[in-house]
Amino acid sequence: MATIIPSPLEMGEVYQRLIMDTLASKENYVDGLIRVYNNDICEVIDNYNGSAFYEPSYVIARAYQNGGF
Repeated sequence: MATIIPSPLEMGEVYQRLIMDTLASKENYVDGLIRVYNNDICEVIDNYNGSAFYEPSYVIARAYQNGGF
């Protein structure tokens, strides 16, 4: 069974959507990026053998806001 490894672009798209979906009204993009990348949810998303990476963006954003999957 072959493992399909997402490309850096695919990983970036997941994180870009998460940042944009959770950006506060007065928060700039750089602060949102730092906030998301310093969250423990990144370890779960980065494990592309699990299902989190492949979830729709609204599910990932809800998990982020709820503190995890």
